[in-house]
Amino acid sequence: MKIGDENIERVVYESTLNLLIRYGIKGWNMDDLARECGMSKRTLYKIIGNKEDLLYKCYEDNFNKKLGGVKKFIEQDEDYYTLLDGLSTQIVNSVNQIVLVTSENVRTEYPRISQLVEERLSIHHKVLVAFFEKGIQLGLLRDNADATIIKDMLYALMNFNVIKYRDVSEFRRTTKRQLDFFFSSIRK
Repeated sequence: MKIGDENIERVVYESTLNLLIRYGIKGWNMDDLARECGMSKRTLYKIIGNKEDLLYKCYEDNFNKKLGGVKKFIEQDEDYYTLLDGLSTQIVNSVNQIVLVTSENVRTEYPRISQLVEERLSIHHKVLVAFFEKGIQLGLLRDNADATIIKDMLYALMNFNVIKYRDVSEFRRTTKRQLDFFFSSIRK
C-alpha cells in the first residue's frame, strides 16, 4: 500500500464514518478501524496520523459539505419566500447521523474539533443573519423581526434537538416541523 494513495485514504475515511455511526466516538479504537479497513495498525497510523486528526478531517469535510449546501441554497436568485419555505429542509438535511451520535462527546473529549465546529457555525450564522436581514430590508418579515435574534433562536432550537435526538429521521421530522412553524411566524 502506498501512503498518500487517495483510494486508501477514502477507504479509511468511509470506514471511520461507518464506525462513528455504529459506535459513536468512544465505542471504537484504532485496532477496530485497522480491522475494518483490512490493514495493519502501523500502516493506518502512517496514513492518518492519529484518531483526533482523522476525526477532525471527518468533521471538517462534513461541515464544509453540509453547511456549504445551506449557503448555496439561500444565495440562489429565487423569490425570498420560496427560499424561506425551503430553508427548514436544507437545515435539517445538513445534520446527519454522525453529528447526532457524536456531538456530546466531541464537546468534552476533543476541544480542537469542538473549536472547528464553533468556527464553522459562526461563519454559517453570518450567512443566515445576512439572509434574514435581506428579508427584513425587503419588508417580507415581521416589522419587529431582528436577524440576530432569529439566528439565536434557530441555533438554540438546533442545539437542543441535536442533543435530544439520536435517530436522524426522528430529528429531521421533529425539527422540520418546528422550523416550518418558526419561519412561518416571522413572515409578514
